[in-house]
Amino acid sequence: MAILLLDTKIEIQNALDTVDTITDISNASEAVITATHDYSVGDLIVIDAVVGMDQINKRVVRVKSVNTTVDFTCEDLDSTGFNAYISGGTAQKVTTMLPFNNATSFSFPEPSPNRIDVTPINKSTKVEVFGLDDAPQISIPMIADPLAPHVAEMRAASKAKTDRVFKVTLKNGYILIFNGGVAGGRGFDGSVGAAGTSSASITLSSEEQWFAS
Repeated sequence: MAILLLDTKIEIQNALDTVDTITDISNASEAVITATHDYSVGDLIVIDAVVGMDQINKRVVRVKSVNTTVDFTCEDLDSTGFNAYISGGTAQKVTTMLPFNNATSFSFPEPSPNRIDVTPINKSTKVEVFGLDDAPQISIPMIADPLAPHVAEMRAASKAKTDRVFKVTLKNGYILIFNGGVAGGRGFDGSVGAAGTSSASITLSSEEQWFAS
């Protein structure tokens, strides 16, 4: 299905609920997190400070199902290859989000792998292997609006060096969620007779997730 950036909704986290304490996380095709909570299906939850299963830290997950207030299942989050849970961890529900009503485009380029030179001295041509991928970078060009609520939220996140959750909903129903550090909202470019522009840059703190709806 083609992705068309028409009627695309971009949102940034504006507030998080109180911290809930995690007591267990399963290694499963869909991770089950044990924590006393009040979550509902579809809620976005930020996970952090887990000991052992550090691959889940800084992630935003979507609630697929809940078992009363005891645990919840993370939709499509395969944790079978993650480290075993040891202890600790926090879960916080995203309570409010602000829309980007001035975005003009959205760019999420494929992360580039670091190339590591492993050429031995008996070779006459360079030998390289791929190392870790660069941290994914997302950019959102915008029509400048320094007093917009979502721009103020970006400024606050940038100054405090804290992450924010983002949700992108496409016209075809696809949903992208990610958590990351934010830069943007402080400057703008412009010229005579043209609309002023600005941009937001997000460096992902953990792997993004796509959903069909």
